[in-house]
Amino acid sequence: MKQFMALFTILFVSGLSGISSLARPEDSSRPEPRVEMTAAGSGVNLGITRLLAAAFMAQHQNITLDVPGSIGTKGAIKAVADGAVALGLISRALQEEEKALGIVSHPYARVAIIVGVHSGVPEDTIASRELIEVFKGTRATWKDGNPIIVQAREKNDSGFLVLQEAIPGFREVYAESHQAKRWTLYFNDQDANRALSNTPSAIGVTDLGMISTEHLNIKVLKLDGISPDRENVVTGKYPLSRTLSFIYRPENLSREAKLFLGFVASEAGQGILSANGYIPLP
Repeated sequence: MKQFMALFTILFVSGLSGISSLARPEDSSRPEPRVEMTAAGSGVNLGITRLLAAAFMAQHQNITLDVPGSIGTKGAIKAVADGAVALGLISRALQEEEKALGIVSHPYARVAIIVGVHSGVPEDTIASRELIEVFKGTRATWKDGNPIIVQAREKNDSGFLVLQEAIPGFREVYAESHQAKRWTLYFNDQDANRALSNTPSAIGVTDLGMISTEHLNIKVLKLDGISPDRENVVTGKYPLSRTLSFIYRPENLSREAKLFLGFVASEAGQGILSANGYIPLP
């Protein structure tokens, strides 16, 4: 009888345990915790990063990825080095002293840099020599007689750095124009883009991606008769482009940040890039 009662007790307790385990939800059924992270840096990257972030958050509703206003490439590098942001946004290569901070670069897209004008300008192409004349101040009017209004950037702007490398003679003229304080300078991409978009007869430098993602009223000029289309950029026939990258310190890269980088490289992420004038990188 004692043996029977002991067996009954064991079976009864085991049954309760089974019922209890069925009643408790598994850990995997619990809502994922809310996670907030920030990607910040160069104004060149903001529009496309915000589009990518919105699509990513639609798939991962527990993750918030904030993309604030421009803090510049230098600001991104400092913020990543200090651990203040999950991902930095840059539009030029890291310098050796920046790599020495333990920061690595994750390139994800190329984009054509363009010479752009207000949509009312009649020209649709500009020669390299004409561009030099414009910044030198010796070419002052469009073919319709309206004055050329130059919108310039600071010396270390990534777009103008590319022009200085790619167009013979432009570096010297651009430096001289700074010294002479000949043109209005803008110190972030969004201010420069708005000025170019809204100022009749204006000319400046931006890129195809920002025109698309910021819905800018900017006319793209061919350079020396060559269009900045994808094929011409990839083959190098069109000489002006830059690479956009995320930067981070590997030891600070969270699971959520890795998920976002994976999304950017996915078919959905690359589709967003291509639809907005960017060339996805493998």
